[in-house]
Amino acid sequence: MNVHTPLMVLVAGPYRSGTGDDPAKLAANVRVMNEAALALYRAGHLPVTGEALALPLIELAGSKAIGDSVFNEIFHPIARRLIPHCDAVLRVGGPSAGADEMVSMARAHGKAVYFGLDELPPAHGEAPPPPKPRDPGGFRDPRTEPSRNDAVRVTDVQVLSSNWYVLRKVTFDYRRSDGSWSRQHREAYDRGNGATVLLHDASRGTVLLTRQFRLPAYVNGHPDGMLIEAPAGLLDGEHPDAAIRREVEEETGVRIGEVRPVFDLFMSPGSVTERLHFFAAPYTRDTRAAEGGGVAAEGEDIQVLELPFSEALRKIDSGEIIDAKTILLLQWAERHGLLKKT
Repeated sequence: MNVHTPLMVLVAGPYRSGTGDDPAKLAANVRVMNEAALALYRAGHLPVTGEALALPLIELAGSKAIGDSVFNEIFHPIARRLIPHCDAVLRVGGPSAGADEMVSMARAHGKAVYFGLDELPPAHGEAPPPPKPRDPGGFRDPRTEPSRNDAVRVTDVQVLSSNWYVLRKVTFDYRRSDGSWSRQHREAYDRGNGATVLLHDASRGTVLLTRQFRLPAYVNGHPDGMLIEAPAGLLDGEHPDAAIRREVEEETGVRIGEVRPVFDLFMSPGSVTERLHFFAAPYTRDTRAAEGGGVAAEGEDIQVLELPFSEALRKIDSGEIIDAKTILLLQWAERHGLLKKT
């Protein structure tokens, strides 16, 4: 019988997300994390929550309004300081940018990340089965729902890799146009669905873009791997318009309101499941609420570029902008007369 050392586990879940800062909803979120912590304790582990440490300090320091300087000074920094001292993170509850940041930081520090209590090794007894594959949310097993195509019969789904995202091998029978059936195998990479947005200032004729290093482009021959792009990111369980507002503030520091849906596209349908939601949204100089630059714990180091719309279009012709989603948004804006070209 294998005996496992108890783990110190940070329970990460939503605190303010989706509450509108309603005290009852805030308390309900804390209760969800405390219930998970109790279950961890009863399983022989040492649970911790950032809220248990941060909220008493915030109250003692005199913070009465969520979002004030004392709250921001203490709340998330407490959890960031805890991560290096913990053995693992247990992600619970619904959408939360802060909790997702804790997950990213844990992975960056080489810590284990779990999404259910049943995935954790017990503090005593037999070794548990390996953790279930992570579910980024972009794969629906066709065997579990009614068929949407009579010419396709999925017979097997095999997980090949479940590291950062999930790579699956799918075996299926396909009825060809001549009526014959053929057995085929395809690999599908599930990284979840995403969103992107064209930030535009019509009064000044400018767009707000980003520039960052992209390893896949670099290893495929791009000179330096630094790509100019529209802000974008994964949904991570959020509604697309909420996710893109979060990503915009993280990457550019700009806080936007209403976003305009443009279209939804599959960007690489031969191998990647991702469906990308495209938006457009206005911004002004006054809507910048933070520095931006991305989430450092995820390795992001993002530059913010404000360009005249006409210059951005010229960069497509010159090959300086070669990111597909960005070109699609800029050409959409040109076709619809969203901005004047100077």
